[in-house]
This record gives sequence, structure tokens and C-alpha cells, in this order.
Amino acid sequence: MVLGASEGIGRATALNLRAKGYATVLSARTRSALEDVARESGGGQDVFVVPGDITSRSFRADLVAAAERRFGRIDVLINNAPGPAPGSFDSTDPADVTTAMERKLVPYLDLIKSVAPVMARNEFGRIVNIVGNIGKEPASGMFLSGLVNAAVSNASKYLASQYAKDNVTVNCVHPGPFGPSATTGPWSTSAGPAESRRTRRRTGCGAPSPWPGRGAPTRSPPSSDSWCPTKPRT
Repeated sequence: MVLGASEGIGRATALNLRAKGYATVLSARTRSALEDVARESGGGQDVFVVPGDITSRSFRADLVAAAERRFGRIDVLINNAPGPAPGSFDSTDPADVTTAMERKLVPYLDLIKSVAPVMARNEFGRIVNIVGNIGKEPASGMFLSGLVNAAVSNASKYLASQYAKDNVTVNCVHPGPFGPSATTGPWSTSAGPAESRRTRRRTGCGAPSPWPGRGAPTRSPPSSDSWCPTKPRT
């Protein structure tokens, strides 16, 4: 299940998974954009498009239920949502904080709460939260982004320990810059191969793809700031 699959890192991740033979559930707001990605990935019964607003609690419940009905299981969740608009601390009021959390942190946690029990029943799962470097190191004019991303990272570490016993890992990716139409994988950037290699080093991954090999999954460490797990099954 890939959120934000219509463009950018979500689109690149969806294409990467399909190229390796995964059945995928693609979600974003715009059906036509998702259908374009589905066609580009080869289409067929193993690509399921579910458009909607991930900030809606009812849609999130419908998305998980639809995925279970279609494929009978959920092995991988890619949480991917945009952060809040730039702004300084002085320009931020309490309502802005609430809105920022409801756009990213709340959907991530709600989907994990729905999907993790499904994964635990199958004794396998990979949950990946797309976060951002600003959650690790503040940047000028990006107060809310840093706040939200730091919260996602902290929650991910907590949940990684909780679900490790079920062979369900929860990890974060802190990507650098990437183009909105990247096609070569989730580590693509508009700055070219050298910048892509620097981005991979920043995230801590030594391979250009987060699914570097085939074979049965193994139990991963409970927590990490970057994501370099073994390849999921489906």
C-alpha cells in the first residue's frame, strides 16, 4: 500500500515495487493521476487504485478495508504525505499546529493502527514512514515541518519496539531533494547521480533501492532512523 502514489517519491516507490512483481494499492487524491501511474507500471489485476483524502478518518478505514478485500493481506505500508507550509515560529498559532499534525502525523498513526494487526496475524510486515531531514535538523522557516517530522520519527521508534515481536518493522526514511516526476526509484533527485548517492548516504542506505534482494524476510532490528530492510514478500 503506497500513499501519495501519484507523484514524486510515492510514484517512484510504486513503480519500483511493481517492477519487482509486487501487488500494489495506490492511493492519492486524484484518480486520473493514479491511473496514469497504474498504466505506467503495467496495469493488471495486481494494481489497485483507491483515490481519496488521507486526512479523512473514514477514507483511511475504507482504504484498509478495500485493500484487505482485494488481496487478503497487507504486507507493506508506505506512509507518504506532504508536510505543512513553510513558516516561522512567530507566525504559527495553535490552530496551525493542529492542522499540521492532522495532515501527516495523525494519518500515519491511524493507518499503522489499522494495518499492524493484519501484519501481526501473518507474522510479517514492513511499515515505512516517509519523513524528512528537517525532523532531524531544524531549518529556517520550516518550524511546523520540523515539529511534525520529529513527532513521526519518535512515534516510529516507539512502535518499532512494540511490533518487533510480530516480525513487523516500523522505520523512517529521511529523503533529501527529489523531483516530482522521478522515475528511477525513491532515491532519485533532480541533481543527478552524484546527489542521489549523497542522498542515499544521508538516509543511511547503501543500496540505490530499498528492496535490494529477493528471498524470505528475516527479523529486522526493532528501530532505525533509515530503512534498509530485507525485501518484503508481497
